[in-house]
Amino acid sequence: MSDTPSVVFDCNVFMQALGFPRGPAGRCLELVWEGKLKLLLSQQILAEVQSVTARPKIAAKLRVRAARIDKFISSIESSGQLLDTFPDVFVYARDPRDAHYVNLALAARAGVIVSRDKDLLELIDRSTPDGCRFHEQFPALRILDPVSFLKEFDKK
Repeated sequence: MSDTPSVVFDCNVFMQALGFPRGPAGRCLELVWEGKLKLLLSQQILAEVQSVTARPKIAAKLRVRAARIDKFISSIESSGQLLDTFPDVFVYARDPRDAHYVNLALAARAGVIVSRDKDLLELIDRSTPDGCRFHEQFPALRILDPVSFLKEFDKK
């Protein structure tokens, strides 16, 4: 299993997988549960998922009940590899909270962050100053939305 690709999912991917398990984000998480991907987690990511799912408006929008949320979070925790501490190598002034995903991926040597977050996805745009700097600093790290990630994964 050493050749299993390591990935980091942002909170938006988890929320979409919870609300729409048959959608692209849900399929990404299925790949983890099937053992085809190694999911990298941190306490900060787990706390964010728990915080967001605890919001009544989010649960209503996703049409999920507390029991399903608890089972979902438990499945994520048991399926992922938790990294306790790692350095803040990347700083992102535009959205400092998003830097955590990048730093986790860098520390664990993950090749991909799967995200629906606009600020993270804009880091792959080489026509922007942030995108240029990101590619210069971290040429091996890619950030893909779930659909693009699945297309790439299916080609392998």
